[in-house]
Amino acid sequence: MHGYAAAQTAAAYARARILCQKFGNAAALHATLSGEFVYHFVRGDRAMMRRLTKEAQRTAEHTGDDASQLAGHRMDGITAMYDGSFTEASHEFETILRLYDPNRHRPPPVLYIHDPKISALAYLAIIKWILGQSDTARTLAIEALRYAEELNQANLTAHVRTYAGAGLDELIGETSAVCRHADAIVALADQHSLHYWRLNGMFLRGWAIAQGASVEEGLAIMRQNLKARSALGVNWYHVRYLCMLATTLQKSGAAESALAVVAEAKDQAACHCEHMWDAEVERIEAEMLELCARSTVECEARFQSALVTARRQSAKSFELRAALGLAKLWAEHDRGDEAQDLLWPVYESFTEGFNTRDLTQARQLLDRLH
Repeated sequence: MHGYAAAQTAAAYARARILCQKFGNAAALHATLSGEFVYHFVRGDRAMMRRLTKEAQRTAEHTGDDASQLAGHRMDGITAMYDGSFTEASHEFETILRLYDPNRHRPPPVLYIHDPKISALAYLAIIKWILGQSDTARTLAIEALRYAEELNQANLTAHVRTYAGAGLDELIGETSAVCRHADAIVALADQHSLHYWRLNGMFLRGWAIAQGASVEEGLAIMRQNLKARSALGVNWYHVRYLCMLATTLQKSGAAESALAVVAEAKDQAACHCEHMWDAEVERIEAEMLELCARSTVECEARFQSALVTARRQSAKSFELRAALGLAKLWAEHDRGDEAQDLLWPVYESFTEGFNTRDLTQARQLLDRLH
């Protein structure tokens, strides 16, 4: 009701842990540990995420309990994703899908705890897109939505709709699909008093509105719900939402305001040691600097930094976007051969998703440069 990051949530889990330890209830302690991790994850407390992950791993080793083992993989996967270690995150979530047996590992509906399979599917869809596997990501998203329908738990359905649904579709550029997911999230939140999910759903609805003719209306909704998330202490996915706000401001012609939002995103990421969106933030900053008529040298440096970051993280989709931005910049300054030499190997390295917006734009630019 109050949200993962709310003070009331922290108090409930703290009290639950005391009771679990007092009565030696291992199953309830596992549920409590999982919930505590999510509280600190959503708030962006990297130190507590590490501490609770290690505790879950120790518990799994001590008890040999399957549920604790899967929880450890889930925490490791989330932490790696947060750190921008996408290959490691993918491995952890795929391990969950390989080990998961619904007859043994599906939590009973009465016990509030994240189903490990649903978490793996929802986040893996986004990670696979980042790794350059957009068709695989779509398949995982479809399975996540199907499984959420089978589990029929409002909170888990909202979770899947937010990440495997709207999160993936926003990255791919499917605005109408984001709008449908946003409406479903808000409806679920209103029906079941899920305050945290309602804020996310309303932000996504605002973004979808702003992509159409009602830019200012959409921006107002986005800002209002970002502010409410911040007031609740929410950090998770906030950097991405700030990126979405910045690019929407760019669309409205407010490039200087967009640069200020990018600066806020950089501060947010640095404050919480979050590296998931580093390459995107650098790329968006380069594009904003270009629009603000800053020096070509400065813009090029930001694009190059985004490229280096994306390559270090094996974030192929982010690498493509950075390479595309830099290639466009070079092409505008009579450096077409360099642009082609940069962009072609990145484009050629993809094996799927050739009908997506980014790869289509890259192909079109390469055709013009040829």
